[in-house]
Amino acid sequence: MDQEFEYRWCKFCMTKTKHEIIFVPKMATYKRKRQYKCTICGSKIWLQGRRPSAESVY
Repeated sequence: MDQEFEYRWCKFCMTKTKHEIIFVPKMATYKRKRQYKCTICGSKIWLQGRRPSAESVY
């Protein structure tokens, strides 16, 4: 199983840390929430995904 990681803000560590993506919805749009787990403190949080790049429109 390939684990994916993103750097997100952790409100418990009070810094940007590496977060493991635990849950991704079947239809992954940026409005749907994903579940992340902080690799430092282990807290889990539901956040929206990153917005797609607007450069593809130009």
